[in-house]
Amino acid sequence: MASGSPIFAKLNEENYSTWSGEMEVWLRASGLWRLVSGRQKAPSTSSPVTQAEADALDAFEARLDKAAGWLYLMVEQEQRIHFQGIQDSPVKMWEALEAVHRQKRAGMRFNAYDDLFSIRKLEEESLQSLINRVESSKQKIKELRPSSFTLEQLDDELASMALIRALPDEFSGFTSSLLLMDKLDKTTVHQAFVTEDLQRRKRAQDASGSSQALAARSGSQFATKTCDFCGREGHKFAECKTFERAKSRAQEDAQKPRTPYKRANKAQEESGSSSSTQTPEKAQRVTEFAGNASTPYPSPSPSPSTPLQLDADFVKIEK
Repeated sequence: MASGSPIFAKLNEENYSTWSGEMEVWLRASGLWRLVSGRQKAPSTSSPVTQAEADALDAFEARLDKAAGWLYLMVEQEQRIHFQGIQDSPVKMWEALEAVHRQKRAGMRFNAYDDLFSIRKLEEESLQSLINRVESSKQKIKELRPSSFTLEQLDDELASMALIRALPDEFSGFTSSLLLMDKLDKTTVHQAFVTEDLQRRKRAQDASGSSQALAARSGSQFATKTCDFCGREGHKFAECKTFERAKSRAQEDAQKPRTPYKRANKAQEESGSSSSTQTPEKAQRVTEFAGNASTPYPSPSPSPSTPLQLDADFVKIEK
């Protein structure tokens, strides 16, 4: 009989396959496995109960409590939730853990197959270690099969699993719903795929129709706008780019300095443009006026050597 406490890891959400095997071996070595498996029943008693029968029943119940206690201690804290109301029955405790961690459903087998086909040799790992990991994964798959599982069912499940594995990430919700099924038979999976395809197409058409209707309403509202400044359709006065450009140019012109030289040039240009349409008499008067304006004081007989005044408002215009 084993002495001391078990030295293997406690049960968590990931290690049931290895934990259950090690726990079973330890319970066998401790003489408790027949109690946990349910093969050993409580001793019968007569009426009235004899002392020997009472002693045998007391010893049985003590061993029953010991088995239940070890099961409770050898699971992690979060796993003890499965023992509520059954802490005094090691048989029910063992069955509860098996029902949670070894659900013989298609979804559980899919995950087990996925783990099996995802195994890769680790760096510095020996080939013997790789073989052991593959065998352990295969054993987990066998444990998840019901006793009535047939080779034909295996073929259907493998084909269905290949379809599910081929789906991209955008089908994650659909994939989760499939894995909740009790069976992944080919007919059921094919029907689910066709239904999902129809639903996705319908949702895409509804979304496209809504977008087109929204675009049509937006276009209609956009076309009814008319600008009060430029008279164009498609925008209001507050959105008018033409007004903004005109406003900007006006502000720039207002900020530019005006010099006498520019005024003189402007007068010269205006005089030059109008001289072609004036009579010779009018042109002569304009020339005389411009010449007089180039001197600070009136001179009855201007001399050609007289210098021009730089502060004059106008320059002399040639005939």
